[in-house]
Amino acid sequence: MMRFEDKVKWLSGLLAVLLLTWGLGEFFSPERVASRAETASLLVAKPAEAADIVITGAPAKGVAPAIHLVRNDGTWQLMDGINALPIRSGRVEALLSSLAKAGRRRPVAQAKEAWQSLGLDEAQATTLKISDAKGRVLLDLVSGNRGPTGSDIYVRLAGSDASYLVNADISSWLVADRGSWLDLRIWKKDLASDAVQAVSVNATIDLSAPSPAGGAARGGSALPKPKALARPIAWKFERMADGWKGEQPPPDPVAVESMLRAALNLEGVDIAAQAPAGAFDKIGATITLTLGSGQNRVIEVGAPAGDGRWWVRASEGGQTLPLAYQLSSWALGSIVKDGASFVKKTQ
Repeated sequence: MMRFEDKVKWLSGLLAVLLLTWGLGEFFSPERVASRAETASLLVAKPAEAADIVITGAPAKGVAPAIHLVRNDGTWQLMDGINALPIRSGRVEALLSSLAKAGRRRPVAQAKEAWQSLGLDEAQATTLKISDAKGRVLLDLVSGNRGPTGSDIYVRLAGSDASYLVNADISSWLVADRGSWLDLRIWKKDLASDAVQAVSVNATIDLSAPSPAGGAARGGSALPKPKALARPIAWKFERMADGWKGEQPPPDPVAVESMLRAALNLEGVDIAAQAPAGAFDKIGATITLTLGSGQNRVIEVGAPAGDGRWWVRASEGGQTLPLAYQLSSWALGSIVKDGASFVKKTQ
């Protein structure tokens, strides 16, 4: 006959087994597994592990070619063919952070018949694929329409028919064109205007004239010809203890300082690793900023790039910077203008 103590041990052991079986059943039940999947981060790794991002736009929305971002030596760049262009890395980090912090995936539909109404079919959706340095896929996401609140979005994971609503406002990044990702600043190192001791402008072309879309702008070989100025622009202002010296009467210090800030903060509309052949065969305008160190920052305007843009290159300390920029006529026009326009108007 089993002793009382043995019965207690046996029953306790049986109870433990039953509790463990029940607990495992609950943990691995389809409902619990689905719930854990829905509350998990969209990224399967830390944002710092991301090294390759490809965003492919929706064909039906006429989105530009795929955006390909790559992290090289800790720095994010945009791939333009085989060329790597600088980007605003903060935008990438913000995208990854939003994905990592995304709230629970709330199930919306299980069948692909719902895709079209949610903007998740191939014609409407935008795809986002993120991989690490070894090629391991961290996220393969299909993004559709915004949700009811405007800060959520309908998504599905590649290879799955299920659709979800996610509280992650990532739409703005997924529809951004390449210009929104690129670091379009000509001068990457900030400089205060009081570091400039002299500024000069020389120009023979009319930057305000319409810049037609020539062959090079459409992928051809011909560059549109600029319109010549009736009277060339040539002036130089030098900083003095009591203001600026230049043409008589002297220029308005407020106007000159405003122009310098514009020159030091110039941003392009687009950039390229290399301008089309012949883009700088003839320099139509030159902006020279002489610093207190004696070095010059120089901007040279070449041929029209089409659509009111101009090919521009820059140099600093005698060294030509590696990229070619497209700048708008509006941005250049605040600097390249007649010296008399900087003189303060008298009442």
